[in-house]
Amino acid sequence: MEDLILYLKTELEHEKSIKSICEKYGINELELLGIIYKLREEGFNIDYLRKNGVSYLIQNHHPDFSREITYTFQEDVTKTTRIAFIADIRAGSKSEQFKILNDMFLKFKEMGITKVFILGNLLEGLYTGKTLREYGKSLLMNDAIGQAEHFIHHFPHVEGIETYFITGKLDHTFYRELNVGEYIAGARSDLTYLGPKSCNIRFNNVLFHLEQLKNGDAYTIAYPDQKYARSLSDGEKYDAIFLSGGLNFQYFPQIRDTMIFSIPSVVDRTPKMINENKSNTIGTFMFEITYTKGGKLRRILPLISTYTPIHDDYVAIEKSPLESEDTEEKLLSFSKLYNLMHKEESFESLKKRLEVTDNELYGIITILQRMGREITIFEENGELIVCKKDIKKSSRKAIKPRMEELHKKVFGVVSDTHYGSIYSQPSMVNTFVYECYNRGITDLFHVGDICDGDYSRIRPVHNSEVFLYGATGQLEYVAKTLPRYPGMHWYGITGSHDQTHFFNYGMVFGEELARIRDDFTYLGQDRARFHYDNCTIELFHPGGGTSRILSTKPQNYQDQAPYSRRVDLSLWGHYHKNYYMHYGNTHTILLPCNVDQSSYMMKQQLPNLMGDYFVTIYYDDNGYIHYIIPEVMLFDIKDVRKRDYENPKKYIKSKIITGKTR
Repeated sequence: MEDLILYLKTELEHEKSIKSICEKYGINELELLGIIYKLREEGFNIDYLRKNGVSYLIQNHHPDFSREITYTFQEDVTKTTRIAFIADIRAGSKSEQFKILNDMFLKFKEMGITKVFILGNLLEGLYTGKTLREYGKSLLMNDAIGQAEHFIHHFPHVEGIETYFITGKLDHTFYRELNVGEYIAGARSDLTYLGPKSCNIRFNNVLFHLEQLKNGDAYTIAYPDQKYARSLSDGEKYDAIFLSGGLNFQYFPQIRDTMIFSIPSVVDRTPKMINENKSNTIGTFMFEITYTKGGKLRRILPLISTYTPIHDDYVAIEKSPLESEDTEEKLLSFSKLYNLMHKEESFESLKKRLEVTDNELYGIITILQRMGREITIFEENGELIVCKKDIKKSSRKAIKPRMEELHKKVFGVVSDTHYGSIYSQPSMVNTFVYECYNRGITDLFHVGDICDGDYSRIRPVHNSEVFLYGATGQLEYVAKTLPRYPGMHWYGITGSHDQTHFFNYGMVFGEELARIRDDFTYLGQDRARFHYDNCTIELFHPGGGTSRILSTKPQNYQDQAPYSRRVDLSLWGHYHKNYYMHYGNTHTILLPCNVDQSSYMMKQQLPNLMGDYFVTIYYDDNGYIHYIIPEVMLFDIKDVRKRDYENPKKYIKSKIITGKTR
């Protein structure tokens, strides 16, 4: 036996089959696994490897390494590329969500997605010391090969879909034992390893950057992504950046001359997350990419799919390190052994009852643990105790409805037109609404500051920034200028600028506009709700100054709102910003404006982002939004026209996407 132990400690630099070792030393497989169990407890990293139906052992010292590659895909520029991004699968945790992951891949297949990218944390990683004591029971297994094999066996394999991945912080906790990325890619031909932490991918002449950020303790979910954007050098020019680590959905359409997407998780909140008060959102970003003739990016269209977690939905491992042709039969027999075990029993008593040796019992426990059974061994009053905990499977189905099975609504959203200001850009509004008309969109929302108002009493300089004074002139201009097409209807609220006409002249601007325009419905001052069946949409025009971190104001708003005031989609005006987040089961969009930067905004150093949104939602009978497409039509300084208000019927032809269809 001493020769065998020495051999296992010193001669496993290269893989050796379990069968050959057993034959060489005249022992059975259970005894060998029992010895391996004790050696691993002593710190010897002996791992299991399975190839072509043969089980091997290897002493693994392969660390992760730091490298960043660019992986290139040559695509037909005349066709649409469909890809998806996921992150934080955390295999090996009892919070894993493989049913949801499988459902995602079924949806990917239905939607024609051919490439999926994982942005790190495929595994839950190693728990040690205090972390192991506090959260160890939340793991299915706490070893590199166990978690990696669990991932390899259960990660979806769908014909026609290739998966590419980077490894993350949790995967790298095994760096002394195993290069997780190479190990997983070596076992699955449909999985390609792109390196640790980050990489670049190129579709024709479109360059994307993928990276996992450090998951810090910042309350504001946008802070890590905005901090990352600020750190970019002038030489780092990407068409889009995809970041993970924040465990949430975010979309920054216009930040440092690029766009950033924050990728959510595919794991339920772990006990560690709960203890650290970390929020977590489950879902996936899917994208349609179209190209110019030269292969550059023409358009990237995001589709967001959210999921509700299934608690205690971890999957039992079916693979075994045993070498046998009747492995399935042996697995069944081990399941029966598990059922025969008491919830808590001394090691000696269990050994006698099962009529096995010490090493054979350790081997049985090893196999059961790797099958996903929760078994622990601890010492109490000098005696080893074997403890098991029954795993109750959730009967809840994790199948998300298909898009065709849900209610669908498509609408346009405009905010902060500031008609009456010399900085207003009616051509931008005209362009967007014309595009809405071409697409067959009939519902339009305006989220306040329809006109520029009258601030002459408190801000005298305002007189020089408007070309129309007073309530009547601005009302008549808005009534003539707000785009109007057959079959289209406006629903709007008024904001702080509109309200100045009430303070100064007693006019409720929205009511008067609705009286003049029969295609405009006034919903209220500052905030209102609109319903599509049971799906609740909130229009909100807050007050006060903007926050540098874009999620701060809507997060505070959501955190303080009682559940009775929660909505499915919240549309925010006022700030002239451009941002999407999913937080507290509410989709929130901070809307850009349709006005050039005023002298007041310039002096206050307030960024001014211009654009409008096409929004598509798919919701169920309860109003829950399963899918949302927040598509923005962006305008920049090149689209700004001086004295644009003098020609209020023009539009910007270069921005039109859809040809006239009506």
